[in-house]
Parts: sequence; C-alpha cells; structure tokens
Amino acid sequence: MVSLMNKILPTAATAALLSTAIARAATDIAAYDPNMAVNGIAVTNGLKWIDGTLLPIEGRPFDDVDHYYDRLPSNVTESVNAGVRDMKHHTTGMQFRFETDSKKLAFKWTPLHPGDLAADHMPASGKSGIDIYRFDAAKGRWRYVKTGRIDKPEGSLEISWTPGTPCLVNLPLYNGIKSFSLGVEPDAAVHALGPRKSGVNKPVVFYGTSITHGGVASRPGMAFVNIVGRDLDVPVVNLGFSGSGVMELEMSEHLARIDASCYVLDCLWNMGTTTGDRAINANGFIKGRNVEENYEPFIRNLRAKRPGVPIVMAEQSDVQCRGPNVKDRHIKALYDKLVAEGWTDLVYLPKTGMYPGDGEGTVDGCHPNDYGMVSLARAFGEAVAEALGLPRANGAAAR
Repeated sequence: MVSLMNKILPTAATAALLSTAIARAATDIAAYDPNMAVNGIAVTNGLKWIDGTLLPIEGRPFDDVDHYYDRLPSNVTESVNAGVRDMKHHTTGMQFRFETDSKKLAFKWTPLHPGDLAADHMPASGKSGIDIYRFDAAKGRWRYVKTGRIDKPEGSLEISWTPGTPCLVNLPLYNGIKSFSLGVEPDAAVHALGPRKSGVNKPVVFYGTSITHGGVASRPGMAFVNIVGRDLDVPVVNLGFSGSGVMELEMSEHLARIDASCYVLDCLWNMGTTTGDRAINANGFIKGRNVEENYEPFIRNLRAKRPGVPIVMAEQSDVQCRGPNVKDRHIKALYDKLVAEGWTDLVYLPKTGMYPGDGEGTVDGCHPNDYGMVSLARAFGEAVAEALGLPRANGAAAR
C-alpha cells in the first residue's frame, strides 16, 4: 500500500536531510560540468536550481508510476478506458508546498505535451501553466501571487519573495510535466511545511469528470478541487478524467490504495443510463459506462477496502440548477438504501447550490468558468467539511 503522507510530510529526519541537501553550498562549476551537480541541485547564473523530484509534493498518490508526475500507477489495465490511461499523466491537483529563506524564487517547467498548450475554451495559463500562492499569516489564508504563463515549449517565471513565507505552487491542470525546477538564492534552504492546522493530513480524493479535472479554469489555483484544499486546509488528490470518469470496478481498487481522509465521487456527467434518456445520455446506452451497472459495485468495493472512510456522493452539476435527472435519482435511491443498511460516514451532495443560478458560471453551458468554480468549491467544500467534521469552508484557509 502506498501512503501519500510519505510524499507530503517527510519525517523529521527526512526533512532535515532534505533541508541540509538543498541548503548545501554549490558553485557555478555545475553550469560547465553537469556531473558536478549534487543530487539534482546545481547553481547556475546566480541561482541554485532544485529538481522538482526533490521538492515536497502533494497530490501524487503513487510511487509505482510510469512517470514521476503521474496520478495513477503503471499497472492500470485495459479494463479502464483509454481516456484515463492517457490523462493519468496530467498533473491536476499536484502542488509543491514549502518554506524558504530565499528573497527570490524562479520556476522552470517543461510540459509533457508542448504542442498542446491551450484549448479553444481553456487558456494555456490553466491547461499548461502554474500559479503561485503565499500564506498570509495575518489573515490566516493563502493569497494568490502570480501565474506562470506559457506560450512556448518551456515555461519560466521569476518573482521576489519574503523569506520565511510559505509557498504553494499549483501544477498544470490539463497537461503533464516532463521536468520542473525551482530556483532559489545559492545559500537558501527549502523546508517542507508542517502538519495541517485543520488536523487533516490524509488527502481528500476526488474522482470524477472534466469539471473535477479542472476544465475550464483560467489558472490551476481556480480549479474547484484546489480551492477546496485551500479553503478547508486539507491535502487533495485529483482523479478527474475528462470524459472518462465512468467508475469501472478497477478504478475503485486504485482509489482504495490511497490512504484517504475522504472520497468524493463526482462521475455522473460521464456516465450513461440504461433508460436511454437521450436528453442526458446523448450517445445512448454504452455498456460499461452506465450508472446502473457501475455505481453500486464501485462504492461497495471502495467501502469494503476502506471501511470508515467518509464518502461524498455528488449529483450531476447543472449550470441552470434544474431538478434531479434520472442518474441523480438513481444514486439518491442507492444512498437511501445504503443508509437503511446501516452505512455511516456517507454524505449526499445535491446539485442545488453547486452553481449561483444566474447562468453566468459557465464557459460553454457545461464547463465552469472561474466564477462557476468558486461556486462549486463552496458546495463541495461544505460536503467535505460535513464528512470530516470540519468548520464550513469560508475562503480563509489556514496553513
């Protein structure tokens, strides 16, 4: 079993070794002889560059992966649809969280797909960019600093920094990372942040659709999953897969490997229904992707593998805030059945309240814009807070 905490919160000894290694003095000789670089750390042009694989990272739940920044392990089989197998390389939900005494921060990253930086309804800043937050101790919340925009195969950003201020770096939503480096002053140290003040140090795992994935936020920090993480002060894992979150039984096995504090199931947009209701199931009946076939075996297996871990069952979001559709009614009936069987730690999230109701929260009638993402974060944040017994999200996350 892989524990996400081994990646998020190093032990005191590991953190000390990391800080010592990153603080170690280096010389510009590494610029001329890469073999002189120490464990992925090299000083060039007056900055010490630290490879992303050495930085404290959240949202990366597995070590047995094809590529370091993958969201799912290498053993995902063809029982899981091709969209998931392809998009597991996207870094949505991943973030570096650290503290440094450097007065300057620089970032370099190379997207996995440099020829696919933007979409017609999603800018490169959200699809392939990064954004930076600082922790405001006086306000007790994370504050946006700057976006790392990208219009060529490699992105770069340099900003001034107040030493000792905690930093959060959100990675791209709809692209992967081939390489990432953080630049700090040559004598500066980088430390992992300590345990969460919320007391929740295991991740909230979101499994869902393109909307969960982050489509189509203007920058990574505006994806509703990332907002929930900041507002509730909880780590998150984002397993949203555009057009591909259909709850195959194998996916419940992968989710169950993650030592989670809570699971959020948000797949209905991608699932069909055996009723053949074309108003909500444009492609008709598709075997293996239907809510009646997949949902109950999935949730029962997940609960069997992770008893006692809360689960949020979300209805299909609707910009127009209409009433429940046939898929919503199906999972509500399942929720009622499970509660009658004695299930606890189960939260039902209706679609009412997910959007403001004025029709302005969307880019295309389906996917949320930033305004819609904030509204979704409020609704999902309240459900997660209920599941974890936390105060309701209020946009004032602690470190």
